[in-house]
Amino acid sequence: MARGIPALLSGDNEAPISTLRSISFARDDLACFDETLLQRVVDQTPEILPIRDFYPAVSSVCSLGREIPVDLGERQGFIDNLLVTNDGHLVLVETKLHRNPEAVRDVIIQTLQYGMAVNNMPLLELESRARRGDRNGTLLRNDETIRARVFGQVDQGLMTGVPDNFEEALERYMRTGEILLLVVADGIHTSVERITHWMNKSGRNSPTMFGMVELRFYELPDGQRVIIPKTLLKTREISRHVVVVDIRNETPATTTATVTDELQIASGGKTKESRPVKAASVPLTKTTLLELVPAEAHQAAALVIEQLEALQFGSQGTNSTLKFGFTSDNGEFHAFVALDKFGAWVGPLKKDADRLGYDAVLDFRKGVNQFGSFYREDQMVRPDSFGCAVKYRQLAESARAFATFLDGYRSKLMELLGSVEC
Repeated sequence: MARGIPALLSGDNEAPISTLRSISFARDDLACFDETLLQRVVDQTPEILPIRDFYPAVSSVCSLGREIPVDLGERQGFIDNLLVTNDGHLVLVETKLHRNPEAVRDVIIQTLQYGMAVNNMPLLELESRARRGDRNGTLLRNDETIRARVFGQVDQGLMTGVPDNFEEALERYMRTGEILLLVVADGIHTSVERITHWMNKSGRNSPTMFGMVELRFYELPDGQRVIIPKTLLKTREISRHVVVVDIRNETPATTTATVTDELQIASGGKTKESRPVKAASVPLTKTTLLELVPAEAHQAAALVIEQLEALQFGSQGTNSTLKFGFTSDNGEFHAFVALDKFGAWVGPLKKDADRLGYDAVLDFRKGVNQFGSFYREDQMVRPDSFGCAVKYRQLAESARAFATFLDGYRSKLMELLGSVEC
């Protein structure tokens, strides 16, 4: 949707009305600024963000600092801005400039990784990390808790509507993943918008919310600047309800069924025959697959799955495998890798291999063989051959590179399909 240009009115109703000059995305503009300005704006005036577009009940928000360090496993990341609402929801902000056209998927994945890291973090650890942020921001003092920061803001009249059980609500929302992830920029690339539309469409079984906010800068006649915030896109909240069924029993639960059919016989009469009905197999999940993997390969298998999930591969279980791939716009699942209790099999489905073409499939096989012997020499030149399974322990050291390689071919196929999934 197009946006109009703001106009400036003076106190005199008869005075001329002037429009404001938009500070251009092209950074030869003399009024250009760097990414730290966006962080400073959010840190010092967190209320500029339209949080109520995501959480309508929120009445106020406060900053917990800038450049908050978080452990992402193989590396350390930094949350650009960390905020908390009056009702206990954390808001993680990733700031980006329009002039920095980083890989779109990297921006989204980085933001989601921060959300997952905080989701798995005890409150005391989060507070400890918030004290180690950028000293130029409003980080927590050495002896300050998040609760103390919030109620200090209440005492100053800067926050309202904070419940007595604020800290309990904060811990609960962190544990259940009810966190708001925002990409805040001075301009949003269309490709990023398409990804948010895809996230809306495909949905996630998580109450985490994701959105994009644009802070558009305009220059006043006296040289000052005005910032106009706008929510561009947001994902719908999937659910706030978690149902846990915990059956503690040494013997697995089983069901049996017998169906009685009434049949016509040749003499004209009828007879009844009974037959057992086999229960449908339960599709594998990440948890049940790892239970089947031998103990010596368990850690390696978990690492392979972790890297695939980090790149937002979707999963689909059968009774013996857990497949990873993506779902296209028409609802069809396109698998690239299948995991069973012994190891991993790779390769696109035949219809997807036909879309990629003979040369691309051969390149795929040559490339993926750098991580393990998925294809024998005689299978390299036969695109219809199925390939071999590679043990998890062979993939452990290169699990991240393996997932990244598959991600490249996912992008190629998605482009052929015209899908917006990433």
